[in-house]
Amino acid sequence: MAAVSNVHWTEPARGGIVSARGDHAAMEALARSREKVLKTIADGGVVLAHATAARMVGVHALAPAPREPAGHLEAAHAQARRHLARLGAHDPARLVRAFMTAELFPRLTDARPAPLSAPGSVGRYAYTPRKTLRRVLDHALDHLNQVDQWLTWQRDGIVPTPTDGWVPSTVTLPDDVLPLAPVDLEAWLWRIDQAARLVQQRAAMLTEDELDWQPPDGGWPLRRVLHHLARSERLYAAALDEALPADDAQAGYDEASRQLAEAVRAATDRGPDPSIVYAGLYGVVHTSAEVVDLVLAIEGELLTAPR
Repeated sequence: MAAVSNVHWTEPARGGIVSARGDHAAMEALARSREKVLKTIADGGVVLAHATAARMVGVHALAPAPREPAGHLEAAHAQARRHLARLGAHDPARLVRAFMTAELFPRLTDARPAPLSAPGSVGRYAYTPRKTLRRVLDHALDHLNQVDQWLTWQRDGIVPTPTDGWVPSTVTLPDDVLPLAPVDLEAWLWRIDQAARLVQQRAAMLTEDELDWQPPDGGWPLRRVLHHLARSERLYAAALDEALPADDAQAGYDEASRQLAEAVRAATDRGPDPSIVYAGLYGVVHTSAEVVDLVLAIEGELLTAPR
């Protein structure tokens, strides 16, 4: 399975920067951090790019999701499907820049992440219509295979065999920029629908013990894997429809800040709800305050990194 299946996460400490202080304090803390980030504009937008990614990670994490992974997968596919069906309206050869950066990925997935530095450039995730379809399908198949191998590992002690062969979002294949005829799109959607249905069915059959079983190597339990898969499908599918301004780093950061503020307010208004969770892009379930803490921590690292 893909490398992300085995990476780890050190969760934010409970009661962090803004935990238990409420919506107003969170907004103030985000506003103060924003003012500092905007002062880095002279670096060519490098810090802004990573800070934008951090804020959009927070936006996705604060979207309420069904607590049970099978329900989350079903809801995420229904949301993603609407975006996937519109991919024919986009230029098939134009790479549209996503908010995520290659440098932020290890910060969010390593078991003991190093502070995010401010490198001289930004590793970009970018999508075309065909690349979006490829990533959605490959990701579903990758983690479907992982579920099967994790169950065999748990029951029989057979260590999984990696099935690497996928191509990440940082790589664009020749086929990714080919035209996408309506009949091609319909064929892709059929395959994706079948893969999504299989994953949902498999997830619904898992017991609580199977979902929460901790692999001996410290890797991800299946509950986390499935929340990650659900979040990622929605992320990939909407990458073109919801792209941030591409040529203005500050405009992109401003929009990410607006969306995050809106998501924080909505989470505060929603209050405690045992039927939903706030799952990050890499499957970790947070409180809403911890999501804000994470954004502020990453921006703080960017601001203190030597440049």
